[in-house]
Amino acid sequence: MLKLHMPVLPLSENLENTELVICDSETASQAHIELFRTSDNKYIISDKFTSILDSLSHIINTHYSSPSLKKIHLVMGWSNILQVSLWQAAKPAVGDIFTLLRNEGIKSEELQPFKTSDINDIFPWLYYGKRFDTLRRLCHIAKRKAEGNFKKYSIAVECHIIAEDTKKIVASSL
Repeated sequence: MLKLHMPVLPLSENLENTELVICDSETASQAHIELFRTSDNKYIISDKFTSILDSLSHIINTHYSSPSLKKIHLVMGWSNILQVSLWQAAKPAVGDIFTLLRNEGIKSEELQPFKTSDINDIFPWLYYGKRFDTLRRLCHIAKRKAEGNFKKYSIAVECHIIAEDTKKIVASSL
């Protein structure tokens, strides 16, 4: 199995007119590789940072602020897609998730069983309930938030959410 965790970031000069794939785990990177077949030197696994937002900000602001980078793929699990969608580094509160999901068409009554649950309990309900439209809309929200926060660099962002149990991308902003 190919070990993709990169202790050193790819050189920005190797990314001219190209894209970068930022993953929150090895599972996310493998899921992206299976689907997109992107070159190994384009992957960064950001699990050493405290949040995906810290990682993304560090990577963009420190290493890739030149106009050579054109696109970023963010490949994340449930909790990280929520952090990017809400653009907050801390673990989102259940109320924030409920607001986000209600804005995407989920009824309040449907969310009541999760009122006292951990936020991670909501993903299986959406995934196994085949609410892929909601998952896709969350990917689009995350995409818009990331692009909005890095608009001065003119970098396009695509977001993909993975299911840890299937190790596959289950929704995308593409």
